[in-house]
Amino acid sequence: MTAEDTAQIQALGFNITAGSLPLEDFLNSTFPGLNVLQYVKDINDLLQPLTQSTIIKELAFFENAPPMLIVQYFSEDSDDETGLGLSRTFIKSKNEFIVEHDFFRLPSAKRRQGIAKQLLGFSLQQYLSSGVDKIKLRAELENGGYVWAKTEFTATDQTEVKTILDNAEKTISSQQFKFVKRVYDNYYDKNPNGRNFPMIKWSELPEMEEILNGSKWQGEIDLNNKELLAKFKHYVA
Repeated sequence: MTAEDTAQIQALGFNITAGSLPLEDFLNSTFPGLNVLQYVKDINDLLQPLTQSTIIKELAFFENAPPMLIVQYFSEDSDDETGLGLSRTFIKSKNEFIVEHDFFRLPSAKRRQGIAKQLLGFSLQQYLSSGVDKIKLRAELENGGYVWAKTEFTATDQTEVKTILDNAEKTISSQQFKFVKRVYDNYYDKNPNGRNFPMIKWSELPEMEEILNGSKWQGEIDLNNKELLAKFKHYVA
């Protein structure tokens, strides 16, 4: 990362909120391997054509422990039908490098066109090249609970998983529910304090699509888990 790269990021329209160091020095010392210029170029190329509204582009970094980098890309139009928004936070602690998928929204007319998958694809390349350990998110926007479940993200909070289970019991037939409950019991009987409930197994049950679409849950994917990573790569390919 060079001063010229920083200038190119600014030329793309990103406002850089600086710490005491220049951006390039901060990135080279804290997030080596993360090509921020390419990352924000890819975001801009993918998302800018999706809205006619003015776009606010922010890049902020914080040097104090844990050091972090925040990338935000929002249209001024925040309405769910037409609004566009993305926020990603890179956090480096002593023991773990995490990316938080804080927020993502596409205009409704642009959904279900593979755009989110493209975003995940080039993001994953950056995550792997820079040594990210985990991706974390909160699935809660429209369709988010179902979409993220299909991508191999696992649910970390059993209370939230139980809420989804209870909703399913009230909504679907008893015959359908027994399969939903079986997935829940199989996991938590073996993992009483488990933090990696396989949401994808529920997403594969047709009767759970509508329920997951309206669900809210915290999830993560461990990029050091070779099996999960292989499945995630296959999904975004």
